Amino acid sequence: MNENSVLLVPAPDFLHQIEETIRKVLREQNPSQLEELLTSSQVKKFLNISSNTLQAWRDNNKIPFTRIGKKIFYNKSQIISSFKMKTGVKF
Repeated sequence: MNENSVLLVPAPDFLHQIEETIRKVLREQNPSQLEELLTSSQVKKFLNISSNTLQAWRDNNKIPFTRIGKKIFYNKSQIISSFKMKTGVKF
C-alpha cells in the first residue's frame, strides 16, 4: 500500500477501533487511575432512572458525561462524587 492509498472501513468498525485505541492509550498512560466508563444503559440501571431523566440531567448539567463521536460515556467515580456532593447520598 502506498502513501496515497485509502482504506475503506465500515463506520461502526472504525468507531469501535477508535474507542479501543482510546481505551488502550488511557490504560498505558495511567493504569492505576483508569476510571470505569459507563454507557447510558449502564448508568440508567446503576441509578435506576429512565432515559428521559438521564437526558434531562445531561441537559441541565446535573450529571458529568463525555461524548466521543455519537456515543456518550459516564465516569462512574465522577457520578458518585457528584451525587455525594449534591445530595449527601452514599453509594
